[in-house]
Amino acid sequence: MKLAISELKFYKFRYALILFIVILLASMVLFITGLAQGLARENVSMLDGFKAEQYVIQKDAEEVLEKSRFSPATQKEIEGVITDKPVEIAKVSTQFDNTKEDMLFVNLPDNERPKLKEGHYPQSAQEVVLNSKVAAKGVKVGDKINIQEQNQKLQVVGFFEHTMHSHANVALMTEQGLKQVAAQHVATALYPLHDVSDSQIHDLEHIDGIEVTTKDALKAAIPSYQAEQMPLNMMVISLFVITAIVLTAFFYVMTIQKTSEIGILKAVGVKTIHLLSALIFQILFVTMLGVLIGIGIVITLSMFLPGTMPFVVTPMIIVLTIVIFIIVALVGALLSFIRVYKIDPIEAIGGGFA
Repeated sequence: MKLAISELKFYKFRYALILFIVILLASMVLFITGLAQGLARENVSMLDGFKAEQYVIQKDAEEVLEKSRFSPATQKEIEGVITDKPVEIAKVSTQFDNTKEDMLFVNLPDNERPKLKEGHYPQSAQEVVLNSKVAAKGVKVGDKINIQEQNQKLQVVGFFEHTMHSHANVALMTEQGLKQVAAQHVATALYPLHDVSDSQIHDLEHIDGIEVTTKDALKAAIPSYQAEQMPLNMMVISLFVITAIVLTAFFYVMTIQKTSEIGILKAVGVKTIHLLSALIFQILFVTMLGVLIGIGIVITLSMFLPGTMPFVVTPMIIVLTIVIFIIVALVGALLSFIRVYKIDPIEAIGGGFA
């Protein structure tokens, strides 16, 4: 420990340089991860809020919620097998505070309604609950929004805590209210399944034109979900690889430059395990300090980001980032470990290289 601290003080400029690089990499990793999580939430948060794990959807819809539309006859067959209520949806153009936006208006079964951030669930056809992202645009409980096609006004009675689908804000209404604002555009798109038996699943699968699917399949079928997550995740992976390369190069070069010093320490009886312990301490100290400073920068920055920006940083993401950086740092330092282990005191003192 004393040896490691002494080297950190003696080579403070070199370690400050690698610390700065780690801070930049950690900040970029955490920011891109937060952006990826934020975009993912805007795609699937409504589905994530559902309690059911299995769903009935139209077979030709390719598991895309917006494409699914059951006919009255098919609905009758499904409801002859299960007692669950359907999810009804419609894309509706709205206007508020000189802003026009297409929202996904829904009527959800009581047991699938998302939790409210404030207010209460709609009780009449003229009431609506909106996503909290709309509140970030200046809309408050008690305000009214305009439905352009029907020339109607709806009163906002509450807000969800992040409920979106495929980047569209979700608006909850009663069944009657949804019919009034969307008319023939209302589609019975989905049946969440709760406490169904294998025989019921079997009966559902034999109804023509429908299929039983899972929540994960519905999320994967959202067109923008995979298109956004794959490149962002590849960027995060690339940054971890860059981190490993940078740490490998830095500590390996440092180890080569200290070959004679390490040889002398070995010659006077310092065990190799102590030298490796010092190296591990230096790597972990620089990495942890850099990551913690990077996390602090990103968390501070997130406080000033607008509420409409898709950005999410959770304690789990922070812990995972720290753990992965530690693993990457240790993996990246393997060459330095091998170098320290192989240094021969006689050759090192004589000016040679092991």
